[in-house]
Amino acid sequence: MRVATCTIVGAVGLWLAGTGNAFATPPMLAAAKKAGLPATNCQYCHTEAVPKKDTFKPEALNERGKFLMSDMKQRNLKAVDVEKLKEFTASEKK
Repeated sequence: MRVATCTIVGAVGLWLAGTGNAFATPPMLAAAKKAGLPATNCQYCHTEAVPKKDTFKPEALNERGKFLMSDMKQRNLKAVDVEKLKEFTASEKK
């Protein structure tokens, strides 16, 4: 039983560690909700309902997602800063 639990925890840890900075993760969605943003699903920042790491393309981001990616690159971060979404306004849209 203990080995199975460790295996599952390890697998989840590896999955989370393997998640790149180019796509959303459930913790990112939770962080957006915790920050008081009206995020209800991945399409808050993505155009796809369920983005996948192996098929992700930056073009599949909506304006919010592009805003976060741009901020991440400008600040040389390894992952997007979900709190930065509070600064996103309609004026950022092109």
